[in-house]
Amino acid sequence: MRRIGFITNLSKDIDGSKTSSILQIANNLGMEALVSFDVHRLTGMGKPARDEDLFGTSDVIITLGGDGTLLHAAGFAVLADKPIMGINMGNLGFLTDTDFSQAKYALNAICRGQFHIDKRMMLKCEIIQDRGGSQQFVAFNDIGIMRSLVSRIIHLKVKVNQQELSSYSGDGLLVSSPTGSTAYSLSAGGPIVNPNVECLILTPICPHSLNSRSVITSVNDIIRIEVKSQDPDITLTADGQSQAVLKAGDEVLISKAAVYAKLIRTKDSNFFRIFHEKIVL
Repeated sequence: MRRIGFITNLSKDIDGSKTSSILQIANNLGMEALVSFDVHRLTGMGKPARDEDLFGTSDVIITLGGDGTLLHAAGFAVLADKPIMGINMGNLGFLTDTDFSQAKYALNAICRGQFHIDKRMMLKCEIIQDRGGSQQFVAFNDIGIMRSLVSRIIHLKVKVNQQELSSYSGDGLLVSSPTGSTAYSLSAGGPIVNPNVECLILTPICPHSLNSRSVITSVNDIIRIEVKSQDPDITLTADGQSQAVLKAGDEVLISKAAVYAKLIRTKDSNFFRIFHEKIVL
């Protein structure tokens, strides 16, 4: 794998020094580095490319930042059917493969083909608007339906495969992939799920109830969420990014996507070891 597309979060590397170091390592290994025009202007290194060319023509995508940088790039990498690896320059780095200090080792491993692919399930989301029209997209971690205004409760009705499950009142609702179980879902009180166990996880956000609990359901199920509130400020997010404003009567269908994210692992990726190192401690 000789052509590498690098995606840098410049807020984590304001002067571009860390990115320059990694691009120099790639150059020394004989790799062709594709970068954004902003990164090229800052560092003077790599071959500048538009996003569609960077993702479309690279053999591998490498993100330089944190988990958020990897999440943002993963959707584009999945659509281009390209494997992706994260080099952590942020704080947690739960999804990234390695830290900046180990970047040379990771790039060497990619150059030699000494890595494996960790396939992660994605979520498919379809919005069916009551007023007509629809939207579709995929998410890596989670789909969230939540209020925009702090002072209001929203009301949602949930069905699984046309069978009514429950009605929820509160700040919102999350549907997570197993990978997403250690993200927002965990903070909302959801269960920790090994990413090798394919399932859908439904977790209420601050429910106005004493008996609302997370529900884990089959990966073959379809979760249908109907917006019952007349509140004009209900937002649907995918991996924390706002995608749409929902209105009363709109329905959201969430299921397993047909595509997988392909995470490159150059070292031991035991889920519980990483969980213990990154989250428990």
